Amino acid sequence: MGELIDLNVGGFPLQLISGLMCTAALGLYALLQPTSDDDDSNGGGGGGLMQPVA
Repeated sequence: MGELIDLNVGGFPLQLISGLMCTAALGLYALLQPTSDDDDSNGGGGGGLMQPVA
């Protein structure tokens, strides 16, 4: 009926290669995001959700 196509590269499973590529892409995306100044930083925010209760 049909033929089986083997997509393994050098004996590594395709899921492992795909997982490593997705992890690397997500890591690069996280590292290349611009820094944002939120209310919890020392940037002089006027309060916010993360301020201690007095």
